[in-house]
Amino acid sequence: MPHTLEMTRTFNASPSRVFACFTSKEEWSAWAGPRDIRGEVTLLEPRVGGRYRIVMHRPDDSEVVAGGEFQVLEEPSRLAFTWKWEHGQDTTLVTIFLRDVGGKTEMHFRHEGFTSEGDRDQHNLGWTGCLDKMDAFLANGERQKGALLQGAA
Repeated sequence: MPHTLEMTRTFNASPSRVFACFTSKEEWSAWAGPRDIRGEVTLLEPRVGGRYRIVMHRPDDSEVVAGGEFQVLEEPSRLAFTWKWEHGQDTTLVTIFLRDVGGKTEMHFRHEGFTSEGDRDQHNLGWTGCLDKMDAFLANGERQKGALLQGAA
């Protein structure tokens, strides 16, 4: 029986801004990979049928690679992509729903198709770390933009 990971997060950014975090190589690279892992998006074709590839550099200099194909891109409200570890067997599906809530974005995140609870739980840890980094990236970007605007005044 397949297992599903679901979580809801709120970001202090517009849905379009959060959507862009998945469609820009530089932006996705800025937050890809949990906690002390540095992600590098080496391929990104943000269109239905387009592919992506993320190399995750671990602190011990080893790497793991994930990739997949975009299934849905409906800016700014929904995107979906397959997820597969380069040396793994299972292909899973990530679907992200975004909606404006008073100038912020509520993200409903669903990653489905895990063959075990353990695999789902490991991905829960990984995605939680990634989304924490994305939250900080978005907050930092807004602070930098505000500082630029203040400097221009």
